[in-house]
Amino acid sequence: MENLDKLVQLITDRLLENLQNEPEKESILLIGKDSTRLALEKAGYDLVDCNSDVVDLVVVDDLSLDAFLRVASLCPTSEKESALLKHLLNGKKAFVSKEAFNVENYKGSASSLLYRQLVQQKEKLEKYGVTFYQDENLLNCLSKTDNRQVVRETVTKRSETSGNTKTKLITEKRFKELGLTEGDVFHIEKGMIVTALAKDYAKRHKIILN
Repeated sequence: MENLDKLVQLITDRLLENLQNEPEKESILLIGKDSTRLALEKAGYDLVDCNSDVVDLVVVDDLSLDAFLRVASLCPTSEKESALLKHLLNGKKAFVSKEAFNVENYKGSASSLLYRQLVQQKEKLEKYGVTFYQDENLLNCLSKTDNRQVVRETVTKRSETSGNTKTKLITEKRFKELGLTEGDVFHIEKGMIVTALAKDYAKRHKIILN
């Protein structure tokens, strides 16, 4: 039994260590193409839908020019437009493909006044928190965001903390060794994990866990 307890303790330590060192994935709301979805999933990002409130970044490469103009004017009319505006209002960064909102296409055809209006709408979106990217540079842009740096720092701090905190497994055998009887109190300290069998033992013998 003693060897079994040691084995359980070792397995628990390894599992907790792996969980503590596992990098957190950033959540991305993608309003875009299937090819972009595949690229982001392959890069390890967690993709969410428009109804999710847990969003770190927004990536857009599949909205019309009209849709962007409505967002710039704070007048969304569709679910996707509303989701983009909502997350911008919440301070999230949004990355928009230059191909999706390419005002330069109209430089030679639109009147100078109309073209200037388009440029102003683009600048307004940038002030809202939108970054325009070339399609081939999307992953590079995402890797440079502040959010990704925060994740790295969080993982590092968590790893440092885990190195200072030893997880201790409390088993039924341990309770028996301590000779606890009815009415005794066992204090569960930080880093302790009490097994289900140990909890059952404490309940049967009316040992108080706190």
